[in-house]
Amino acid sequence: MSNIIWITHRKFDDFCATTPVALSTGLVRNGFDLTIVNPDEEGSHDEFPWSHISVDQSSIKGFQGSSFSNQVKKLLPSITPNHEAVLVDWQVGAVVIKLLSKAGLRVFLIDRSPPADQGILARLQWKVWKKSWGLVNTGVVERGFVVSPKHAEFVSQHLKVQSKHIGILPAGVDNNQSKTNPGKGEGGPWRFVYHGRLDKHRGILEFMDSITKLNTLGLNCIFTLIGEGSAVKEIKRRCSSDPSLFIYKPSLAHGEIHEELGKHHIGVLPMPERKVWALASPLKRGEYLASGLMVVGIDHDGHRLQGVDEKWFHLNSEPSLTDSIYGLFNNLSEEEFSIMSKEAQNYAIEHLSWDGTVQMLISQLGGEVNG
Repeated sequence: MSNIIWITHRKFDDFCATTPVALSTGLVRNGFDLTIVNPDEEGSHDEFPWSHISVDQSSIKGFQGSSFSNQVKKLLPSITPNHEAVLVDWQVGAVVIKLLSKAGLRVFLIDRSPPADQGILARLQWKVWKKSWGLVNTGVVERGFVVSPKHAEFVSQHLKVQSKHIGILPAGVDNNQSKTNPGKGEGGPWRFVYHGRLDKHRGILEFMDSITKLNTLGLNCIFTLIGEGSAVKEIKRRCSSDPSLFIYKPSLAHGEIHEELGKHHIGVLPMPERKVWALASPLKRGEYLASGLMVVGIDHDGHRLQGVDEKWFHLNSEPSLTDSIYGLFNNLSEEEFSIMSKEAQNYAIEHLSWDGTVQMLISQLGGEVNG
């Protein structure tokens, strides 16, 4: 197999698009001819080593997925010939997936996260998610790919998908982006950072409360929040009220994230222990470590990593997290931070490279890994 299509709803200039960019680059480096079908503008992929087909998508939230899928359906007769297999995001939907299978392509489902929205939009998304995975059971889809063992277990238990039809592709990091983290400086603040969706149900506002309490306790710290979402209005209000504690920045291109993270000391994983977050394997977790940041966050399966040192990868229950952060950082010296920063970065380089994930993908596609 060498000619592959990837139909994805993600835009590659989005800072959340690190996964498709990394996996696509890895496939091409290993000799695959790849065509990306997504909502990016025509010509925007000219500098990438793959072919690109632009598909229109509605700008109205709630209609983006269906509008994208409808446009993809119109293109299928022209894009399926001369390809052997297709990777397709679950959001693209069952109708398109069935048509791809009927065209004679081997179909593989990509599930980087179950639905994460709330309300009626979430109910609609869960319906699409279940139908897409249902096609794995019927044999229309050859295999579905998830991000973690817990994610695989959830799919298997709730949808009765056999484990042999589920592959795990953990989130990775680009080790070429690794750099030395700046020191805090005597008397300077600890710089916390979060990047990603800034939605109210992600624990962002609660961690802002923690930053306020930490400063009240005497720990000099600042929290930078990067992204877009339903909590941005409240975040901006708090930034205006307490500009010495909070900084807001809109979404950055994924190529800019590492440089921005490198200006901080501590990455934050604030997502509470709910089903969708417990199943996830957040990309930002590895990006923090690769940038030499210590990590703090809520303790649950979606945030945990094997083989880490709790001194630089510190998780605790939501009620206890603020006090434990204070205990960890209140007397931490510049020298101790530098050592932990390097240990965190070394862990990312050794255990979280995208190379391993790309090799897993190629192996499960039935291909050979170059080198």
